[in-house]
Amino acid sequence: MFGKPKPGKGMFLHVHCGANHPITSPHTSRRFLMIKSNRHKILSFLKMPWLHTMLGIALFVGLFHGTNTMVLAKDYQYSGGVIIEKQSTLPFRAAIAKIQHAIKGARFIIVGEPNYQLMQRMVGRERAGAKGFFLYRPDLGIPVFDNDPKAAMEIPLKIVIWEGPDGKGIIRYKQPSSVLADYKSLAGLGAELDQLLVKISDAGVK
Repeated sequence: MFGKPKPGKGMFLHVHCGANHPITSPHTSRRFLMIKSNRHKILSFLKMPWLHTMLGIALFVGLFHGTNTMVLAKDYQYSGGVIIEKQSTLPFRAAIAKIQHAIKGARFIIVGEPNYQLMQRMVGRERAGAKGFFLYRPDLGIPVFDNDPKAAMEIPLKIVIWEGPDGKGIIRYKQPSSVLADYKSLAGLGAELDQLLVKISDAGVK
């Protein structure tokens, strides 16, 4: 196909189109050398380690992003639960003290005590008293993790005591059975927690 350049004619490419019809062209020679040079540059570029790293990262990010949005992300629709409200006959702070005592009597651990009044003061707002308790009992967490770990989103339980306009306590909490109703095999736990929260909240009523 390719012949040797003829003497005295420079670096020409000698191309045979047939047995007795050679074609020698300087333009063809330069084009061939350019193609060969470009091919060498491309191969050298593809062999660079940093390029392999960048391509690997791009592939990983693309696969992760696609998997995360198409497979791993799920929306679970649950009811918000029923809020129970009780008006206390006791002053705000007395209601708090009695509820705290009842929480410990029911063998719950208080894992948090947010003071919403103080939090509002941090942003320049003066509010009536509002004290919360986050409650948890490790033994009552067993059915959650055995049956439907997604229900861990609903624990710890929370009960909040507000200071009413008359200075008396207002007690609110979400009814556990209504919160757990959408989860698998937790109806029994919900009913048991309902009874416990009734006793705790009643302690702060009078």
